[in-house]
Amino acid sequence: MQLSLYPPEIGLDVHWHKYQTTEYYKLRQSLPIKELAALLPTKQFVQGAPAWFDNEARIALQFLKPYLGCSDEKLLEHINTNFAVQFFLGINLKYNERIKDKNLIWQTRKLVAHHLDISKFQPLLIAHWKPDLRDTRIGLSDATCYESYIKYPTDTKLLWDCCEYLHKTIKWICSEVGLKKPRNKMKDQRVKQSAFNKRKKKTYKLRQRRRRALLYLLNKLLLQYLGVATQADQQKVHITAVLDKYSLDKIACVEKVYEQQRWMHEHPGQYIADRIVSLYKPYLRPIVRGKENKRVEFGAKLNTWQVDGLNFIEHFSFKAFHEGNRLKDGIVFHHQHFGKLRHLGADAIYATNPNRRFCKRFNIGTNFKPKGRKKADKDIRRQEQQLRKLISKQRATVLEGAYGNDKNHYGLRKIKARNEKTEVLWIFFGMMCANAMKIIKRKANAPPHLAKAA
Repeated sequence: MQLSLYPPEIGLDVHWHKYQTTEYYKLRQSLPIKELAALLPTKQFVQGAPAWFDNEARIALQFLKPYLGCSDEKLLEHINTNFAVQFFLGINLKYNERIKDKNLIWQTRKLVAHHLDISKFQPLLIAHWKPDLRDTRIGLSDATCYESYIKYPTDTKLLWDCCEYLHKTIKWICSEVGLKKPRNKMKDQRVKQSAFNKRKKKTYKLRQRRRRALLYLLNKLLLQYLGVATQADQQKVHITAVLDKYSLDKIACVEKVYEQQRWMHEHPGQYIADRIVSLYKPYLRPIVRGKENKRVEFGAKLNTWQVDGLNFIEHFSFKAFHEGNRLKDGIVFHHQHFGKLRHLGADAIYATNPNRRFCKRFNIGTNFKPKGRKKADKDIRRQEQQLRKLISKQRATVLEGAYGNDKNHYGLRKIKARNEKTEVLWIFFGMMCANAMKIIKRKANAPPHLAKAA
């Protein structure tokens, strides 16, 4: 039984009053939930029980996930037991009512990810936060990589994953259609693969020998799969009746992996474009970062644009790209959403001659190391040098620190999504949740007259 603090006609009670004092309420107020929810399609004439979440709750749930930083199971427990979380989502469970569907969280994430368009969602957030930004004349740009949660890929691991998946698929088809399982050396190769994995030193000759054996095994499994599919057709059972679209796509990916790995084995030392590094995340590509402790990363590469401490996505790709070529697009991005850009801070990789000429053409001051002759006026030279140092310090501390903050506190250290669309959603809402929390702290620390005006 709920205790009523206010008259029933007002619609407020003790829980609502407490909710307004929590950070959940402040986070909800700092987000344009209704505008974002309007971008999702509304279903009409749906049969069955009413949905637990409407579009506003679905959007709010995506911000709640990085804010709490917990698993889907724990998040569902928060929804069932925490009244503040229910108010944040805009739902009101009864005293003895619980959501028992354990798949509800990831199904909601999948639905939102299917309709997520960063070019439409991000401008709404920028327009909502723009009145709280102090100085929009300075822009900072840099690129970062948000890694996916996968085991470190090697050629032998990838080939073995393909062999195991194809072997299980063949067994499943034979059991469903009633065919005799074809013979292969999978059992012997499993023992050899286990012994190979346990070795501390894996020489080049040993890796090549193991790779050659796995290529031979994978080729044999692909031929057996074609033979089993042919036998199933002779019994008037099409392969699409046994395997779903996900399995068929995986088999097509296995065939592509075999072609790539065979070509690389026959042409050692040569580069192959669009190389697959993970069977279960075939959209990932190796991104060479050149860092001291991590030369290659596997995940999404983003060219981010920071304005007054808030990070926004200028370009998103799972393939490697040269961030120096994105500077002009970043300046256009700033002009579209924030107005005139006066000062630009970027890494030395952005300081190409075309970028320098572009900035000079639009009278944009940069932190790039100057080229050519020094200016005769020492005072002007000293002022420009101090300005470059201030912008460089801002880029090195605030922008680089924001990446660490996102990865450590908003679930972006290792993205545990299972497909491309949900991985994009995971990164986008994690970054935007971090921005919303900065807006909340900024309002809390603002002077009284500014906080009252906000």
